[in-house]
Amino acid sequence: MRKIFIITTILITCFSCEKQLTKEAPFISENVVFESENLTEAYIADIYSRSAFQVASNENMGLISAVGAEHINFANWQTPNNAFIRLYSEETGPGPLDRWNFFNIRNMNYLLENIESSETLSQEYIQAKKAEVRFLRAYDYFEMVKRFGGVPIVTKVQNQSDPEAELYVSRNTEQEVYDFIYNETQAILDNFDNSAVGADGRVDKYTVLMLQSRAMLYAASIAKNGEEGPNGVTGIPGNLANSYYQKSYDASMEVINSGMFSLINAGDDKVSNYASIFLTEGSSNPETIFAEVFEPVIKGHNLDLLATPAGFNATWNSNFPVLYDFVELFDFTDGRSGKIDRSLFNSETEWDINDFFGNRDPRFRASVFYPESEWQGESVWFHNNTILSDGTKVNSTTQTITRIDGTEMPQASEPRNRRNTALLLRKRVDENNPDPSAGQSGQDFIVFRYAETLLNFAEAAFYLGNTGEALDAINQIRERAGMPLRIGITEDNIRQERQVELCFENHRFWDLIRWRIADQYLDQVRTRGLVYSYNLDSDKYIITLKNAETQIRSFGPERYYLPFAQGRLADNPNLVQNPGY
Repeated sequence: MRKIFIITTILITCFSCEKQLTKEAPFISENVVFESENLTEAYIADIYSRSAFQVASNENMGLISAVGAEHINFANWQTPNNAFIRLYSEETGPGPLDRWNFFNIRNMNYLLENIESSETLSQEYIQAKKAEVRFLRAYDYFEMVKRFGGVPIVTKVQNQSDPEAELYVSRNTEQEVYDFIYNETQAILDNFDNSAVGADGRVDKYTVLMLQSRAMLYAASIAKNGEEGPNGVTGIPGNLANSYYQKSYDASMEVINSGMFSLINAGDDKVSNYASIFLTEGSSNPETIFAEVFEPVIKGHNLDLLATPAGFNATWNSNFPVLYDFVELFDFTDGRSGKIDRSLFNSETEWDINDFFGNRDPRFRASVFYPESEWQGESVWFHNNTILSDGTKVNSTTQTITRIDGTEMPQASEPRNRRNTALLLRKRVDENNPDPSAGQSGQDFIVFRYAETLLNFAEAAFYLGNTGEALDAINQIRERAGMPLRIGITEDNIRQERQVELCFENHRFWDLIRWRIADQYLDQVRTRGLVYSYNLDSDKYIITLKNAETQIRSFGPERYYLPFAQGRLADNPNLVQNPGY
């Protein structure tokens, strides 16, 4: 498959931020960077890499899913677990969730100010590159505004010699930042043709529209569900909600009407079909609108090494335990709710594992390892022990027992598989990776895909009163997933569908934030995992609950915005703190 890589061959981001590109970097003068397409592409490649769409990598790539209570990491020393355990205050700052990308924005501003002076690059090329970089700048502002609310909008290169009034920039309002994102993306749309190259990792027209679709939906949600803060820089007036919903609706509609994208929907096996979305790369995937491109060794990651269950060819393994609380969102294919009366998880009730898990939403089965999942031609085990005919419990991980159907299984599973929740992340993991060692995974990270377009469209349409359109969009997704179609549409339907369809894709935490319901799921909550005992005679499991985390989660109302650390406030006296800290 075709992938585009631009290797940065020059050092243009050394020295301090203040001296960035104000002196010669080794061997290359900044004065000639924009006289060569190769050097310009290398400069922009560095900007792309600093935008880091996946947010975190390797052990930390589960950061947003962990704080959003989808899955956790194997051990509390890992950054994602620390991110939801830690205290958030002015003293401790935003921690791992921080995104203060003004170093990258300065590099973008430098290009935007200087590329026009090129004597060799064509005007057509210059305008194309400026549009690309303006998108990346708008995307970085979106990443900051959803964390902090209003942030300073800086559109020129700052230098040490500038007046203090220009160096110590005050925060713009949250509304102004969202308006800036919309105006920037709107202004650059005409610089892109109708070709779709986002799946290969370069910004195109549809990538720009998807940032509009997502960011304007966030702005609408904050206006509808949030409150304006006392310092004037957080919150959006409620009477503006519909105007932002309309902007999101219009952008989504343009992507839909382009006819350039569709849901992957091949064959009757809905589980493998859904799984294939995240393993089909480049132009071969009609659902991918924009992806961050990875390739083993060149720019690889460790997902397969970390996520593969114990007992298979991965030396680390079992790193992302999925929380049962999140699993409850996945309903059964016959229409039953995924939320089962928890009092039934006792030492007396037995469960057919093929019904308890195997008959759930195919998106669950494609995204989570559960007892007896098939992987690389074998079953994945999670049980603590086996109950024999005389009531004896045996728990050897090396000795087997013979089941009713004549097959063999271990008396107990590998301890790492069952340590936290006895459920593990499967989504995006490549079953065919022959070498899951460090840096040998190359699955692209999909930033925007067509299913999100339909979900954004459905949510905006619903609040604009177009419930028929919302229902149709939701049912397109459910039909692809093999789930019963809705006959009506509600806010809860839309929110559940979004969490299920986009599970583990860095959405749920931010959705709970913008809907202003994060406290319901993340405050004073002790998330749960499962414990399985296999009954040899009945061929069923006894399932009980256990605490998945070492402590109760805490999420106060102030956490809808992250705090600025003392050091950041000291650096800029005009940077006012967020409310509640």
